[in-house]
Amino acid sequence: MGILNKILEQSKLNKELLGLWKYNDDEGFWLGYIVDFNENLITIQHFTNYGKKDGLIIVQYQDIKSVDFNDDYAKAMQCVIDYSDQLDKEDETILTISDYEYWQFEILHQLEGNYEKVISVEISGSDYFSGFIQEVSEVDFILHCVGKLGEDEGTVVYRIEDVTGFKINDIDNRKRAMLFKWRKTNLQQ
Repeated sequence: MGILNKILEQSKLNKELLGLWKYNDDEGFWLGYIVDFNENLITIQHFTNYGKKDGLIIVQYQDIKSVDFNDDYAKAMQCVIDYSDQLDKEDETILTISDYEYWQFEILHQLEGNYEKVISVEISGSDYFSGFIQEVSEVDFILHCVGKLGEDEGTVVYRIEDVTGFKINDIDNRKRAMLFKWRKTNLQQ
């Protein structure tokens, strides 16, 4: 039995997550565990990015380019799958908005110090940066950045005048917050 077959069998027996990469597929890979396989076909229980079952995928064995296993992504996604029901629950966020010329400052100031909700801040109408609003002054603010898989990406200072929008507590940010807390808990153990 080859190494790949051993990995597939282990995934099937223990429902261990794998990332399967297919030849000539630029869209990425499939995340899931093996339901069944033989020398010709592999059946995968696929999961969405938010931990929900997303049907079965049947692929030809020969089309698999590589298989990721026991990596950081699979471990983080196992957490997301285990707690996916929590991602569906959005806590109410109450903000006061006004016609005030410095609306960005008002919103940032209300979010300052909230380490429960990850916020995505749009800078200059193009890119969103996600994290916790750590500190706000009249001209700038500190964002404690959180990566897509809850990674602590350090702190960055942005000018308030460059802020063009916000995403507050959407499902992607709830996922980031959950994984950030999970990582902090795992580091302390």
